[in-house]
Formats: sequence, structure tokens, C-alpha cells
Amino acid sequence: MSLYALVLGGWMGLVGALPPGACAEAARGEGPVSPEVLARCHADMERVLGEAARFGSVQRRAQALLAGLSTACGGVLPERLREGAGMAASARRAERSRRLLEVARGFVPEACLASEPAWAREVEALCPPPEDTLFVRPLPASLEAGSYAFALAVRARLRERGAYDARSQRWVAEFLLRSALDGEARAHRETRRSD
Repeated sequence: MSLYALVLGGWMGLVGALPPGACAEAARGEGPVSPEVLARCHADMERVLGEAARFGSVQRRAQALLAGLSTACGGVLPERLREGAGMAASARRAERSRRLLEVARGFVPEACLASEPAWAREVEALCPPPEDTLFVRPLPASLEAGSYAFALAVRARLRERGAYDARSQRWVAEFLLRSALDGEARAHRETRRSD
């Protein structure tokens, strides 16, 4: 089954529940986000998606989605998530996964975090993909646990702050898809080299 077949239809209209214990920061009692900040965040997500769409390579698109997020949604996404996205965007694959896992810590349940950079399938039994990620189980074998946990952390935070809309949902789904396709392409290249 192709990765595209794993992605469910449509970007809009699906609503999923937060994983239990999704974010420790929610308990801090932050006030509501102003309409201006929400509008700016929505515009930021539109910009990030548009900039990433310019790249044909799945690796470059995944990097662009991370790099764009590093400057998006100030006042909604914590600096730690945005800085982590920026650092991970330029890191090599194993380092990127490790960084994303570390940055996601505290925003998603521990069950969503692998003990070391690993594959998302290793955690999906205890941390299944929410329906609105547009992914179903089993997760793609080529999706890293770091990318998975980070996407869930961004999703959780945006939902908690009332900023999760069709654009944000699309960022999560697009990032998961591009990360999985990048892993699949790398595995294919390595197989061809060893032949």
C-alpha cells in the first residue's frame, strides 16, 4: 500500500480528540489568544504551506515545513517548539529525529516518545494517530518517531490555543506525509546502492 493511500480524504471537516495528557503547558492557565494573534497565526500557516509547496523534493519540502514553522505563530506556539523546528530543519536525518523527539517532550504523552530516535510504528500502539492527522494505523514504516511526536506536539498546542484550523491540520498532515516519503526515498536509495 502506498503512503498516499494511507492519507485519508479531504483537509477539512475532521475533528480528533487530543491524546490523554497531551500538554503539560495547558495547566499553566494561559489566557485566551486574541483574534489578531489567531489571524496572524492562520496567515503564517498559509505562508509556510505556500513556501513549502515550491519544493518538488520531499526532503526539501519537509525541511521547508519545519523552517517555516520556526517563524510562525508567535504567541500561540511556544518558542521551544519554533526554535526546535528551525534547528531540526537543517539537521541530518538521525539528528533531526533526535531533536524533534526532545522538543516534543512535555507537549505529548510519554507514550508518544521513543526512548531514542526510532520509528513511529514503535509507539503507535500506545499513541495512535488522531483522526484529523489524516493518517491511519499502521503508520508508514518509514515515518520516524521524532517527526511523528513533533507533529503531534504542534497539533496539541495549536488545538489548546484555539488556532487549529484547516491550515494547521494541513501542516500536520503534510509534514507527516513528507517525512514518511523522505524516509521511504532514503531507504530506496540505500537499497539501490547496496545492489
